[in-house]
Amino acid sequence: MSGLTIKETRRLVLPLDTVLEALLDLERRSNGPLSRADILEAKWVVAGTEGGIEIALRAEGDDAIEWQRFDFPRIGAAIIAYCRAKHIPLPYSGVKSLELTGEGIAFNIENTVSLAEKPRLRTDLSGQPQRYAKGYEPTANTTNSRRVFCA
Repeated sequence: MSGLTIKETRRLVLPLDTVLEALLDLERRSNGPLSRADILEAKWVVAGTEGGIEIALRAEGDDAIEWQRFDFPRIGAAIIAYCRAKHIPLPYSGVKSLELTGEGIAFNIENTVSLAEKPRLRTDLSGQPQRYAKGYEPTANTTNSRRVFCA
């Protein structure tokens, strides 16, 4: 029997509210502009092969509205940090990609794990052949006493 290969595919679909929460958490940690302003509006943006989220912000004490754009790499970093903070297990290795769907952003992870066949243990931990003490061999386990104990 040869080794075992497992192909794993995970697909996490996150709605806009969850992606905004993830971006806000990441921005708070880095003291970014999103953490110091009020979010007025957010919308998905698809421009050719590039996409992202545009968010309308209003800074405290200012009437001007500023639009910030977050691209897919920044959104991906926010989603990974959010999943780690919420204790959602993600594999470190694997191909990660984002896809814009009708329900939100789909975070896809494809990973292949190869497991080698376990060899049969015929050696001890030091690599020496297994030897048993006299009387403890697997074939020497017999009852030595004929006494019967009653309680």
